[in-house]
Amino acid sequence: MIIGKQTQFYTLWGVYTAVQFAAGSFGSGHKVVPGAALAVLLGVWAFNLGHLGFLLQCLKQINELRAALCHGLDQNDQQYGSKLKVALNDLQQGDFFWRFYRLRDGRGGYVMNSAVHFFIDACASLALIRRMGNPAPGVGTDFF
Repeated sequence: MIIGKQTQFYTLWGVYTAVQFAAGSFGSGHKVVPGAALAVLLGVWAFNLGHLGFLLQCLKQINELRAALCHGLDQNDQQYGSKLKVALNDLQQGDFFWRFYRLRDGRGGYVMNSAVHFFIDACASLALIRRMGNPAPGVGTDFF
């Protein structure tokens, strides 16, 4: 089950990367109409915030399954059943990303994944905003 969750975690990052490159390069080679760029920007940010909730939920589930497995490996540990029950009862799809920062277990992972996520979000958004109303690079303007 942990391997499946890890695969899901990395797949979420892979899909996210494709979306960010697509958003950042939206309209490359063409003049980007501000209204269309704004619609793309808003849609991508809705995706970004929802995606981050899915990503952090997946990370939380990996942490809970890892904790249950660690308790299960200790033959004298009586908490294995309760830890496994917590992990299995928490297989929901996602949550609002800010709720994960209140959790003690794995908090550093939530903050780090969020920081990377928001940095990439900002870079892709800047690339899109910079092209709004401008022709493509090499068509009379510089890239920046």
